[in-house]
Amino acid sequence: MKPYIELKGASGAVYRYKLAENGEPGTTIAGNFVYLDANGAVVFAGQANNLVDAKARWSEAYTRHGATGLYTRLNVSGASRAEEYSDLVIALQPVMNQAD
Repeated sequence: MKPYIELKGASGAVYRYKLAENGEPGTTIAGNFVYLDANGAVVFAGQANNLVDAKARWSEAYTRHGATGLYTRLNVSGASRAEEYSDLVIALQPVMNQAD
């Protein structure tokens, strides 16, 4: 998997995400995260006050949607996280976010 990916939101903004080595976010800082499948499609996008929580739906994503990679982006500001999350979900329409 690529060490970094860039995702384009509905606004046109581009966000750079870093691969979580061995599926571990490696930090307790707040941020946004995405799960990608083997084709590089985002199957879930999320935000967390603690990126350790980024693994909360990993089992479902892996089992039901073939997730193979967790990518994170540090983003301490709650308002910025929410805006980025919304921008990406609107643009990418991840399958696991459709019921949210």
